[in-house]
Amino acid sequence: MTQPSKPNLVFVFADQFRAESLPANDPDVHAPNLQRMANEGMTLSHTYSSNPVCSPARASIISGMYSHTHGLVNNNLRLRTDLTPIAQVYKDNGYETGYIGKWHIDGVEKPGFVPPGPRRQGFDYWAAFNRGHDYWSSVYFRDDPTPIPMGGYEPDYQTDLAIDYIQKHRDRPFCLFMSWGPPHTPFYPQKGKHRNRRNLWHRRR
Repeated sequence: MTQPSKPNLVFVFADQFRAESLPANDPDVHAPNLQRMANEGMTLSHTYSSNPVCSPARASIISGMYSHTHGLVNNNLRLRTDLTPIAQVYKDNGYETGYIGKWHIDGVEKPGFVPPGPRRQGFDYWAAFNRGHDYWSSVYFRDDPTPIPMGGYEPDYQTDLAIDYIQKHRDRPFCLFMSWGPPHTPFYPQKGKHRNRRNLWHRRR
């Protein structure tokens, strides 16, 4: 297996994720895998969201622009397609691109199929949905509008998809974005739903 000539990018982000959510910033937080990612990846100690609202903030990450420039000043709007998104920059430099999870910059559709083409803002591999926080009954879409249901807790299967993507693309440069919904509300699933669905999930694995 050949090693990629350029460093890979795995950009992991979550709704309403604070700096205090890492063990390095709060000794009461137990998240060894997140801390290992921080230790072995890149951490930015003076980084702030450009906007406290979901869609505008996501559009800024994708476009590199402030809200008043890219045009999304509120939730549930559609990002225009005449920009140069970050995924396109990576593609122009020889990278494979992929996006997994919540998108939330393609209008009001929920969960919302985003068709292949400009509205995916330069991402080729796609296992995503526009918006929603149904963590135990979520779906995602690939390249046709048929929803793909996944049992278990949403971030679990999204992480499995990301690991599969990394393993299949590890011999060439890639840019992968993975967007988790939690810790956005609802914070705690019902105990019965949590237990039953987790058991079902582990049996399927």
